[in-house]
Amino acid sequence: MKTDLYTKVILTIIAAALTANLLKGFITPAQAATTAKTVTLPVNVDGTIDVNIKSINTTSWAFSSSAAIPVEIKNK
Repeated sequence: MKTDLYTKVILTIIAAALTANLLKGFITPAQAATTAKTVTLPVNVDGTIDVNIKSINTTSWAFSSSAAIPVEIKNK
């Protein structure tokens, strides 16, 4: 009797996994919004980008992951 229950449980788990794998193809993946602004940054020869941080007010965004950090981009 235990073997029968064990077999049914294992086959049910396999069936659920196969069904999930089948349904995975019908779900569309999430995509980022296409309205993002892009800029071209000057890249150094070694592949790095020079960054100059003027000041940071740590109390305004340090504990909030949704707040934007202000960035000013200037051409050299």
